Amino acid sequence: MIMESHASQRVFPRRRVCDLKGASHMTELVLDQIIAGVAEIRGPTAARALREKGIQDIHEIIDAREVGPLRDYVLGHLRHPLLKMAVLIGRDVLGWANDFYVDDYLILRINFPYKVARLADPKAENPGIGRLSESARMIFRERKTIDPVYDPKSYHRGHPPAAWAHGPHLDTWTGHSRDGRNIWWAISDVPAGSGMVLYPEFADETLPSDPRTLYIKAGYPLPKPTYLPMQAGEMLVFDPEILHGTHLNTTDKTRVAVSMRLNASKPKFDPTCFYAREFWRRASDIEAGKDEVLHLRREDNFETPVHLKPIVQPVSMPELHGHFDLESGTIHAFLSDVGATQQFIINAGPHRIIVVRSRGGLKAYSAFCPHYGIDLADGGSDENATYCPACAIGFDLETGRSACGTFVLRPYKVREAEGAVTLEPSSTS
Repeated sequence: MIMESHASQRVFPRRRVCDLKGASHMTELVLDQIIAGVAEIRGPTAARALREKGIQDIHEIIDAREVGPLRDYVLGHLRHPLLKMAVLIGRDVLGWANDFYVDDYLILRINFPYKVARLADPKAENPGIGRLSESARMIFRERKTIDPVYDPKSYHRGHPPAAWAHGPHLDTWTGHSRDGRNIWWAISDVPAGSGMVLYPEFADETLPSDPRTLYIKAGYPLPKPTYLPMQAGEMLVFDPEILHGTHLNTTDKTRVAVSMRLNASKPKFDPTCFYAREFWRRASDIEAGKDEVLHLRREDNFETPVHLKPIVQPVSMPELHGHFDLESGTIHAFLSDVGATQQFIINAGPHRIIVVRSRGGLKAYSAFCPHYGIDLADGGSDENATYCPACAIGFDLETGRSACGTFVLRPYKVREAEGAVTLEPSSTS
């Protein structure tokens, strides 16, 4: 599949790993190592149960606190086969004939269903944490920087790290190299409700980032997300400077994937980010069987981004200022300023409300996603749903419900008469 947009040359056709010469067994190898790791951590009975159930039910076999040790086991055993496969992808998929660079930082993504991850121990790892080679870890720890502005815990609103999901971002905002290519490889089936999302409409735009979150800045409206469901064994190679993020795992299955990164030339870093992924390998060394990690110091490898265009604010949802009656709890607003607009926002006192003209007439809901409290006015919509700009969850415009029973928009009762609307918080949902 190629994205049908001007970004198509930066999102490569999906491939099955088994179709890559010399890599036909790799998905099975990762599955076998995960099962072997479960045997090491939980014993042979748990490993047999996982093999019978399938990798998508691993949350029924292990605890979120055991994901970290499982990553250590799998990536410790498979680092060199994975690095060799990354080189194969560079050669056969991207067509890179010359020497190139492979990120030493490998990620085994294990995203439990939200309803399980939400109850995880706060000490459990977040699903996006990867592993460096042992030889690089001490240098990494010595150079670790604590930025006083970056505050992921605040953004994730008290959720344990095991339940975190990436908001829309460019990888250079988060310390990754410029001009890279990401490999996103599904080990389990990945339905739309737990997969990655892209915003290819912004592929050539300069976008504003928030240093507090390292995600896109609030107040910059996004289109409807492009979902990327994948089958086990499928692989997507894409340019991570296309805005992308994670759909919160609202399914009842665990999502398992492997991520790797390649650079055709020596990695360079955006100086506006406070840290960088500094540890790399040459493809030629990997092909020769050399276990050599290069330390490309951040401060020696800056490259100022070349913006194609100045930041241009997209058209945002129309907003009205309403009157909040504290005594009755009702909100009143005149509709003359929005005309026949299908969706608009009403601000009144402590209330921020999204109003939609649906098939059943006017509907009104709290404008804040119940997951992270992100403003839905920054998200895309279509005739059926409005989409959270952070977690990509879609909310039905008729009911306010999402595919996850945990997340329902708070509704308002609506009365429309003579060009005005009266809203009252509803106790039902």
